[in-house]
Amino acid sequence: MATAETGSLGLARLVWQDLQPTPGRLALSWRVAVLCALMVLLAMNYGIPESAVSCFVIFFVMKSDAGESSVLALALVVLVSVVVLLMVPLIQVTIQFPAWRLLAMVLTSFVLLFLGVASKLGPLGGIIALVIAFVLTLLGYVPFGEIATRAVLYAWLMTASPMALVLIFNLCFGLYPHKVLRRELAARLRLAAQGLQGQADTQDLWDELALGVSAQQKRLGWIRLFHLRPAHEQAELEQAILNVYRALLAVAVLRDQGLDTEQSAVFAPYCERSAQAIEQGRLPSGQDLPELSASSALAVQDLRDALLALSGAVSIGKADPEKESFMVPDAFRNPVYQHHALKATAAAVLCYLIYSAADWQGIHTAMITCYVAALGSTGETVHKLALRIVGCLLGAALGFVTILFIMPYLQDIGALMALVFLVSLLGAWVFYGPERISYAGIQIAFAFYLVVLQGFGPSFDLDSARDRVIGILLGNAVMYLMFTQVWPVSIAGSVRQRLGKAAEGLVGLGAMWQTRPAQAVQQSASVAQELSAAKYGLALMQLEPGRLRPEPAQIQAMQAQWQELRQQFIGQAYVPVSDRQSD
Repeated sequence: MATAETGSLGLARLVWQDLQPTPGRLALSWRVAVLCALMVLLAMNYGIPESAVSCFVIFFVMKSDAGESSVLALALVVLVSVVVLLMVPLIQVTIQFPAWRLLAMVLTSFVLLFLGVASKLGPLGGIIALVIAFVLTLLGYVPFGEIATRAVLYAWLMTASPMALVLIFNLCFGLYPHKVLRRELAARLRLAAQGLQGQADTQDLWDELALGVSAQQKRLGWIRLFHLRPAHEQAELEQAILNVYRALLAVAVLRDQGLDTEQSAVFAPYCERSAQAIEQGRLPSGQDLPELSASSALAVQDLRDALLALSGAVSIGKADPEKESFMVPDAFRNPVYQHHALKATAAAVLCYLIYSAADWQGIHTAMITCYVAALGSTGETVHKLALRIVGCLLGAALGFVTILFIMPYLQDIGALMALVFLVSLLGAWVFYGPERISYAGIQIAFAFYLVVLQGFGPSFDLDSARDRVIGILLGNAVMYLMFTQVWPVSIAGSVRQRLGKAAEGLVGLGAMWQTRPAQAVQQSASVAQELSAAKYGLALMQLEPGRLRPEPAQIQAMQAQWQELRQQFIGQAYVPVSDRQSD
């Protein structure tokens, strides 16, 4: 009993920690909530069906900066438009033949879900597959080809209207990439200052390092693409990304090895002043940078070198851009991707057949859930299943409370928008948090939308709300069975792959700090990301059934390898870089 209570308390503490504010979380959450509320207004006024799906799409398209969000919105509109053009003649052929409709649904779902996991298309593949499958399943209720074509156009509108809102909103109130980037760099410097003062845990430092620099370099790419800042400022930001990461890495090493002394703590005020300077759009001054004695630890020297380079006094050069193809390298060699697409498609088709055979259209949300909940390994499936069920029950409870106690008192659409805003804010806050709880956020919002947003006005239909919740739970159950019983994939393979990439990244890293420091920073960030992903995979491995989980000796060997690689990584970070060349 004591163990269970301790475990529950520990889980509660973890959840509470994951719900704490982080830089940019509130800014992104309220923007998503406003967009969902505006989407409800648009859907109710103009009769756009399935506004719950439209709001759901907003969650996946909205990113932490306006550049990436706008590109994703445009890409989704273009892709859906192409798909709609292809579906119009397809509908004319298949509308009278249920078997052909089912075949078309299977083929399109497989291809798009495969591209979703084996290419850069990502979640957009599942969203497009959802739109196509949803339209094809409705054809059985539509007797005429012309009406079916109108239904396809409504499906296009269901996707295009929220994307138009995203584009307009980002243009007026979006978080521009350079502002987000400067805010993130300042946050890292402040975390470094807190680490030097002993106010931040060592794990907090390593968690931040595990995020790497790829997301910030992508943000810099949007700045260049849209010409948001002058060329000289782009070059300064490129150097700042690498130098800030290097400074944070040096602080983490100091804390990890217990070498943080009074001598290193004198850099904390400078880190704080540097954070303020970067937020204000200028380089920090290197004139007041503390001097070091000859006996200073190498990591302290590294910290000073990084901060000196951050001021622009020296340059660490440029890192080679990461070359990534549209498809993953083993897309057509590794059967895991095809199996993933087949399992998700089979789950969606099975749900469709269940509610069609039972003549229970109210639980059609089961099929929608299959496209929303498609995952990879068994460990991920079990973990995310728990998050989705908790989120579904919480969102459904909020929806039922709304219908029973709030909906009768609503006077206009503005009140409904306010409710959607509040629940969307809650869902977005959880969704944009750590991965441990993220999936619960989207399920809270999605379940609430499906319960409350029925038709084109206030709904008091508890039967439909109940059916939609049952559909969500059915879809989750089918996905769980499909992904744990059919071609189950252990996360052990992914862990080994991550460890292998980390080991490969450590080869020659020490010497690289002397010859190509910029490339060394980028490679260090990649190693930190791989080690973090491997650690997360080792934790999820405990959720897998015994028949899939490796032998205890193999798990211990992987854990030992992770520890060894982490120590090697820390050792590589001690290499001094004092001989960097001036501009």
